[in-house]
Amino acid sequence: LEGILEKAKALKSGEFKDGKREPIAFGLECLKVGFVLPDKIEGVLEKLEADLKAIPNVTEAEQAGMTLL
Repeated sequence: LEGILEKAKALKSGEFKDGKREPIAFGLECLKVGFVLPDKIEGVLEKLEADLKAIPNVTEAEQAGMTLL
């Protein structure tokens, strides 16, 4: 997961804030990452999700939460 985290940090679709590994079950882990995105640009979240899914060995990317800063 460290290689995926490094590639997520390098994405230009948003400002990377944090990343952490979390256990799911039976030894499986997921990587949760946080980004800051501009709220005035249409489609920015979809672009970030597509860029995350384009990282090798990433099978799914989804929005888990959102708030305004």
